[in-house]
Amino acid sequence: MISEVERVADISDSLFRSQFLPAQVPLVISGCIEQWPARKKWSLDYFANQFPGKRLRFSEKQWNLGEFITTMGCGSESAPYLKEVKIDEQFPELMPDIGELRFTRTNLLTSRWLPRSMRISKGIKALFIGGAGSGFGQLHWDYSYLHVFISQIRGEKDFVLYAPEDTPYLYQSPAYPNKSLIEDFNAFDQLKFPNVAKASPIRLTIGEGDTLFIPAGWWHATKMRGTSISVAESALDKSNWCRRGDWYIDKYRASGVPEWKLALLKIYLRAVQPILR
Repeated sequence: MISEVERVADISDSLFRSQFLPAQVPLVISGCIEQWPARKKWSLDYFANQFPGKRLRFSEKQWNLGEFITTMGCGSESAPYLKEVKIDEQFPELMPDIGELRFTRTNLLTSRWLPRSMRISKGIKALFIGGAGSGFGQLHWDYSYLHVFISQIRGEKDFVLYAPEDTPYLYQSPAYPNKSLIEDFNAFDQLKFPNVAKASPIRLTIGEGDTLFIPAGWWHATKMRGTSISVAESALDKSNWCRRGDWYIDKYRASGVPEWKLALLKIYLRAVQPILR
């Protein structure tokens, strides 16, 4: 089990896939988003000036972007955290500012090899904006065993990561297996959740221009040191193809799909996996 996350300068897709992806451990890659227009344009002032009346839904309510940024400016740790705003669905105006990550050029979430019900055609990229003290405190791994690449546009973001092997100590929710029962991992009662002490946290900070790769199944939570703007992209490739397929098979089984259909789906997914890139 690793004790810290390796950091590398901008690398090629082939090197990432041959040397780093097989290990299935987090990695920080610096310099791979410098060509994105967002790196020069995005700031709180930019959003406040260009989209003051923009309406977005997050944290289970509708927000006016201008009012949200004003609330952030108050410096309260109770300020909201703009999270999981699907850019192509809720904020398509930003799409031209986001470049392509070479590591996700062959993202299989829209692949013709994937059964239609398992495809994700929209919402693959999400926007996150927060101020000091805000963050995604609930420890979780990304839904349906997807990899995630988190690219930091402005500011810094602190992470705590746990390997999948630590799952028995992290109070996994029976109802939502990708979430911990601990609502805020940045501040919780350790006497109430003593098993967490048996796990091995990995803490790191990513800065402007960094991209953090978090493999499928890795637990993570975040907290902001100051103003932070980032973009997350979910990804499916050959390495998490079967694991995600098994996740869907369990979901279909719970909804009453016959076992013979599930068996055929499993055979198909495993037959296709070797020919994927």
